[in-house]
Amino acid sequence: MSNIQVIPALRKDSQKKRVAGYARVSTADEHQDSSYLLQAQEIEDSIRANPRYEFVGIFKDRKSGSNTKGRQEFNAMIDLALMGEIDIIITKSITRFARSLLDTISIVRELKNNNVEVLFQKEGISTLDPSIEMILTVLAMHAEEEIKNISENTRWNFQRKMRAGGNFTTYLYGYNIRGERWTINNKEASAVRLIFDMYTNNYSYRDIIEKLFETGIKSPTGKERWGLATIERMVQNEKFAGHMSLGKTYTLNGVCVRSPLIDLQDSMIKNHHPAIITQEVFEKAITLRLSRSKNNANGYIPLNDRITPFYQFVYSPVNEKYLKYVVERPKGKYEIPTLFAYDKNRENRVMVTVNNLYALLNDALGKLSLQSLQFAGNVSSLITTKLAECETRLSVDSEHKVDLLTTKVSLIAANKKVLSFTKQLKNYSLLNDIRDFKKFVRVVELIDNTTFAIRLSLVEDNSLDSLLLQSKVKLKVGNLYRDVSFFIYL
Repeated sequence: MSNIQVIPALRKDSQKKRVAGYARVSTADEHQDSSYLLQAQEIEDSIRANPRYEFVGIFKDRKSGSNTKGRQEFNAMIDLALMGEIDIIITKSITRFARSLLDTISIVRELKNNNVEVLFQKEGISTLDPSIEMILTVLAMHAEEEIKNISENTRWNFQRKMRAGGNFTTYLYGYNIRGERWTINNKEASAVRLIFDMYTNNYSYRDIIEKLFETGIKSPTGKERWGLATIERMVQNEKFAGHMSLGKTYTLNGVCVRSPLIDLQDSMIKNHHPAIITQEVFEKAITLRLSRSKNNANGYIPLNDRITPFYQFVYSPVNEKYLKYVVERPKGKYEIPTLFAYDKNRENRVMVTVNNLYALLNDALGKLSLQSLQFAGNVSSLITTKLAECETRLSVDSEHKVDLLTTKVSLIAANKKVLSFTKQLKNYSLLNDIRDFKKFVRVVELIDNTTFAIRLSLVEDNSLDSLLLQSKVKLKVGNLYRDVSFFIYL
């Protein structure tokens, strides 16, 4: 008989899985805030309740699910998972993750290949299931069809109620609305008539705003000065002529799009409520609006076809707005391409001419290029230091874990681009196209007329915020040449 005694191996508890949640609502509609917060809280509670899970955080986006572009936290979460920082992702349902079938399957495949699991709570399925792609295909197709049916049913019910004399509008300047009953507010109606009268007599929005201010008529929100957008919407609103249009907006590829004015004629309920202006005045306003519009096309025009290359490139921290591009024509003699922005009260105009912007950026990049030999080493050192700080905070700051992880992703991505960016900088030569400048610069901040902050495109956000160079350049501002200071940041 053998004297060997078999001692069973002690089993260690399996290592906890690092788990993140993902929540999303389709639009920026404030009415969806409760759904948005509820999604996040339910997912967090389910993760914390599992003793085998280590809670990483909840990544949240208020964007369309039609594709993953622009979903900053979603993209950061996927990057972290592929880097090995997340083992499991939990989301409410397939439609919360991505409504595009191709997107969903592509991302799931990539995550599976990197041993990352995705759990869909509503459908009760995991991407570890061998038949997951077939299941996703069937469920996603069903979900898309269900969303389409709900949308069509909602629209039909809405139209049926409206045509029966029902009402969904609860407030409109110029009216007192109580349930289905509309009555004219005489004091506000006189302002509406003044706006339409001035507009149809070829007064500009600015002229109308000044007249309302001088007359002491406050805006619908009680402000001393009316907003340009408010006036613009009013002169296109058929409700002031007593009509009600159905389907003013619709969803196209996940984007809320306003219907062309001409398309609304067929779905308009005539004489739905008392009119403040006549039909003739309204038609004249619409005709004038269409003649003034830069975009007369009957249909949805993608954002990229409606914007200039200067879109969201120069920012005013004081006005909290990006500058818009316009070609100014002083006295009609010559053209000056310019970027400008007002504050929310249509005051404090800030501007920079395109010529000055180009001169500023050429001088800044030229001076930075002279330091290209030291650039790669300095930037890599900064990123390494920032990553170490990020790791230290991650170990002690659980409240801001998602923000810190997102920063970590941005820093790692920047570190990978250092050498190629340095090579571009070393070969830099004078530029005269905004698209070429954007290869080097992410955004320009206009602090005041003689002070600019230039943030390089190497980093996608302000996670580094490190000053690389500061200098001055002499530019013609107005009728005088002045020293303009600039600061270059990572």
